This record gives sequence, structure tokens and C-alpha cells, in this order.
Amino acid sequence: MKRFWAAFLCLGLWLTFLVPVQAEEAPENVRAVRIGLVDAADRRNDFAYELLLRYLQEYLDEVSKQNHWQYTYFRGTFDECRARLERGDLDFVAPVPYDPKDSDMAFTVGHACYSLLSLYQRSDDPIRAFRPEAMHGAMIGVLDQEAQRQALSYHLSRNNWPMTVRVFSSPEAMLAALHNREIDAVANDGSHITANERRALSFALLPAQLMTTADKADRCRKLTDAIQMIENFSPDFETELKADYLDRARQNIARHSEKERQFIEGSQALRVVFLPDVQPLFSVQGGLESSDGVYIDLLKMLATASGMRFELRQAPSEGALQTMLDEGEADLAFVVYTNGKSPMEMYYTSDFRQEEFSPVRRRDGNSAAGKGVAMLPASFLGAAHYWEKDGDWKIHTADTVEACLDEVANGTAEVAFVPTLYLRRENNLVLRSELTVIREETVRVPVSMAISPLQPPLLQSVINTALLRLNREQMARLAQENSTPQLSLSYLLHQYPLQVAVLLCFVLVGGAITAFVLYRSKMERRQNQMLQQKNRQLEEALANVEAMRISRDGYKLDSETDKLTGTYNKAAFERVVREQLASLPEDKVAALFIVDMDHFKEANDTYGHQCGDDLLRKFATALRGVFRKSDDVGRFGGDEFLVFIVGLLTPEIIALKARQILNAARTVSPEGVDVHVTASIGIALVPEHGTGYDDIFRVADASLYKVKSEGRDGFSIASTEVIR
Repeated sequence: MKRFWAAFLCLGLWLTFLVPVQAEEAPENVRAVRIGLVDAADRRNDFAYELLLRYLQEYLDEVSKQNHWQYTYFRGTFDECRARLERGDLDFVAPVPYDPKDSDMAFTVGHACYSLLSLYQRSDDPIRAFRPEAMHGAMIGVLDQEAQRQALSYHLSRNNWPMTVRVFSSPEAMLAALHNREIDAVANDGSHITANERRALSFALLPAQLMTTADKADRCRKLTDAIQMIENFSPDFETELKADYLDRARQNIARHSEKERQFIEGSQALRVVFLPDVQPLFSVQGGLESSDGVYIDLLKMLATASGMRFELRQAPSEGALQTMLDEGEADLAFVVYTNGKSPMEMYYTSDFRQEEFSPVRRRDGNSAAGKGVAMLPASFLGAAHYWEKDGDWKIHTADTVEACLDEVANGTAEVAFVPTLYLRRENNLVLRSELTVIREETVRVPVSMAISPLQPPLLQSVINTALLRLNREQMARLAQENSTPQLSLSYLLHQYPLQVAVLLCFVLVGGAITAFVLYRSKMERRQNQMLQQKNRQLEEALANVEAMRISRDGYKLDSETDKLTGTYNKAAFERVVREQLASLPEDKVAALFIVDMDHFKEANDTYGHQCGDDLLRKFATALRGVFRKSDDVGRFGGDEFLVFIVGLLTPEIIALKARQILNAARTVSPEGVDVHVTASIGIALVPEHGTGYDDIFRVADASLYKVKSEGRDGFSIASTEVIR
């Protein structure tokens, strides 16, 4: 009986103390973490944005090694994700830009996620062609966040878009301005975009954070600590992750500006000059197609990505190459840039690749005569300066890699820095048993392109943009293909005579098998070449389709424009107004103005058609100055113009616009002729005077007739009294 009561007492103590302790510890060991991924309806299946989300998920998987968290994901709009977060249905929302004004939220620190900055238009607006000539007077809205404002400012400047930027303190105010046609587009990372907006183009990647509520600040701190631990102790992981996802996302959104496209279309073939050949990096044998090597293949990729054409030249020495660039006999050259040593008056592109050089020394260290001397193949402009910048080496160059190795073998140089791809391909050290590669002293050298000072600075931007569009995986594959090891029979006989004899016996016995393998390998190479050719043809076809689309858009713009005034012609104006009337919101008012120039015929008959044309052009310019960029202005014919506006319009606003037209008309005068004109205006309102184009045109025309019959130089709204 005593044992029973003792067991009962122990059970009570366990239920009293142990269970509550476990209940308190449970929140500390969070295992299931719910992440809300911010999405916009128009971004579904957007390749660049999907790469950014994949980057975040891979990063969180690495973080889970530190905190043992497991993740579930929910995709929705920013408002949906935030509402779930505040209800406690989510633990974090990402990607979200850090906003210090959001004091009731906690944000992580680090580079665990990025957002995609894009331009959005109203979904019911025609697709805008973002080109300098079409952007005069346009306005773009952006939230008051420094990263977004700076990225937008740089993009506008780079593309030479003459647009105005308007900064908003809240997304609600910004979207309201867009739909009231106060602005023409908005720049946003998609967090606040709804189904009423449509993405026009994406142009920048911005750092973002994971956001949670203030009561989860401790959990946010733990996540931040794990992120910073990765950045401090696993930098290679972040570098590889950026190459896998961020670089591919930038490649997807990179595009040449209008100015760069014009430069490419008008430029001649660019002359690229090389120093003496060094395989497998480059071997110049005439033109681009007949030459080979890693850098030749890179030029071919660059030509495909940019539309530029290249011709190859060769110089016998660095001095000759420098002279060719300075005097305009060549335009580009692959160089190793060294600040303070290279000719600074040139322009330089971003790095094409990091070239690895392996140091080769004597095994016995017997190089007293050449102590401190390093040999380099004369293959890159500036390479010698790169090694001399620390002052540890006296650099000598030789035309070939073999000559460099000879100097080390003879003891007249301490070390030779040789391209690793060359050693991998040639396997030439097996015949030089006295030499060895020091792997731990390998050097990675940044290789870019020098641009002749006679070329415009714009070429630098053209090439850098094209570099962003290159496929990094394909570039790495080209380097691997060019450095495939070359089998040397002399090496085999020298090192393994007995083994070679045995191998020959096997070759004789297995000749049929070997022949089959070689045949199979040849067929695979041929298939790979055919596949590469098909890929190039497909890329060229896609480029042609894009060119045809651009040409088609230009033709459509010409067909809808009045040649004299640059406004809509009669047919285009009627089509645009009918489309807007069909989708006019119930809370909006529209107005149609028919504007007639008074006394135009007398001026045209008296002073000639040239004077009349000048009057029409200046009157059209004055008319456009009265209205917004989003309002529609057209020429009906002769001296008659049409204007259609939509918004929260009142009779006072419409009367104000009419008086502005009258005042603008009185200021119009052609050059060298003392002629002044006035305007008569008839106005009809939607829906007050009709909802169809024919109805409101008839009402406005009747109002115009009334103004003309009562003395001109005035306006009338739907046949009301004439106001002057």
C-alpha cells in the first residue's frame, strides 16, 4: 500500500512541475516557421522574380542549419501577407524593403532576400513605349524610400528619359494619383500592386528584409544572428547563391538603353587587338569565326548578346598594342587593369572573367641566379604591372609559355606564372620532371577590356550591359571545353614505357571497341555542334522578331499621328475616345472639346500655306500645353481640333480649361507675320450629354456652331450661353 501512495505522489509531482516547464520551453525551440512570400498578380511566373524567391528559400535552408527551423510558405499580396502576420497566421513576410517609419514591425539585417523594382502603368492604359521622344512631360511616382528613389533616378538618367519624379509618403496616395491620371506610371517592388496595375518593365534589384511583428522581435534577432553568421563564416555560400540566382535575375532584366541601341545600330565592326597567341585562351587565325579560344568564344557570345560586330587584329608587343589603341587602329583589347599603372585616359569595361595563373617553380629550389625574377607570357596588356604592384617581383615576359618554363628550368627565373587552363590542356609539365606547380600560391587575375580613347564613353556602357546579359554557366562551360586535356604520346612513352606496351596490346585486342567509342564520340561532338548552331539560329531569329516588333510599333505610331501637328489624327482620336468611353468608371466625368481657330482661312489665303501650317503647329503646341500628358488631343481636319479629358471634373474646372485655351490661342502668331487668331470652343459632357462618341460629338459641334454664330472667341457648354 505504501508503494502505491509513493507512486501516486511521484506522478502528481511530475504533472505539477515537469509539464509546465515543458510548456514554457516550447516557444524557445521553434521548429515550424511560416513565411509569407509577397507576390503581385502580374508577377506570377515572372522568371526574374521567381529566381529571387528561390534565392530567399535557399538562404533560409542554410539558416536552418543554425536554428533547426522548418519552413512553410504562403504566397499572396503584401496586404494579405501583412494581415496574416498581424493575426498570427504567419511568422515572417518577405521580401519587404526596410521602412524605419514602420515602428510596429521588426526587420532582419543582412542579405537574405532581394526585391525586383519595376515600372507599373494603369491596366486599362495602352502599353507605353518607354523611349525618350515619348516621355516628355511624363511623371513617375515612387515611394519615399531611398533605395527605390536612387535606383529610379539612375535608370532615368541612364536611359535619358525626360520625366519628372514625384515622391509619395504612402502607397495608397501613389496609386490614387496613378488612377486619377495625375501621374503616368509608378516605380514599385510589387508590394503594393493590385490587379488594376500592369507591369511595363523591370529594371533593378534592391536589397530587402524579412519582416515580423514587434512581439516576435526575439525570433527576428535569432534569425538575424543566423544570417550574419553565414555572412561571416560562409561567404562562399552567399557568393555561389548570388551566381546561381541574383546574377541570372540581373541577366534577365538587363537591357540596352535607347541611346545604346542607336549606337549599336550605327556602329561599324569593332576591332579587337590581341597580343601573341596563348592556348587555350586565344589563337587569332584571321576572322572571328576562324579563330578559337576562350576569349574568342566570349567575343562571339558578346556579339550575340549586344548585336555588335567584331574584327580581330594582332600586335607583336604591348607597346605596339598601346599605340594601336591610342592612334585608333584598334578599338578594344583584353587587359589586366591596375589602378595607377594602366593608361588612365582609356575606358575600361567590367571584368569578363577571373583568369587563374598557377606558379611553376623548380622542385629543388635551385634558382639563385634568378631570385626574385618572375616570368609571364606576353598575353595581356597590364599583366606585368599587376604582379609588380606589391614590389616583390621583377617581371620578365616571353612570347610563349614554354619560353617562360625554360627560364625557370634553367634557373634564370624563380617562378613562372602560367594560365591554369594552359597547364590543364597541354599537360606539358609531365615532360619537365624538374618543375612543379605550387597550388597554394595560385593567383586569380581580373580581366576586362580597354577601350580606345578615340571611342565614345557610351561604348563602355554598351559592353557592360551586354556582359550582364551573358550566361555565366555557358561562359564556364566554354572555358572547360577549351581546356580539355590533350593526350601526349611522348609523355606516356617517357614516363610509363612498360605500361604503354601493355596498353598497345590492349589496343590491338580491343581495336573494334575503341573504334566504336571514337565513332560515338565523333557523333556526339557533331550533334553538339549542330545543337549549338541551332541555338545560335534561334537567338538570331528571336532578335529578328524583336526588331520586327519595334518596327511595327513605330509604323503604328506614324499611322495614328497627324503629320503636321504631331497630335492624333481624326481616326485615331475617335478610336481612343471610344475605347475610354467603353470603360469609363461610374464616378468619373469626361468632357469633349471641339476647338476651331477663328480667322485662320483669312491668314492662310493672305500669307500662304507656309504661314498657315506654322499657325496650326504652334496652336497644337499651345493646346497640348493646357492639358495633361494623359489627356487626348487630336486634329479633326483643317483648323479644327479635338480634346478629350477624364477625371473628377466640375463645371468650374471645365470652364477654367476653356479659358486657358482661349488665352493660349491669342498668343499664337507665326514668325515674321503680324497675324493673331482666336478660338471658338464647343463642349459636351459625359454622361450628362450622352455616353457615346457620336452623341457627345453632335452636342459639342452644336455648341461650337452657337459660339461661331454669336461672334466667336468664346466657349459654350452644351449650347448654353457663350462665355468669353
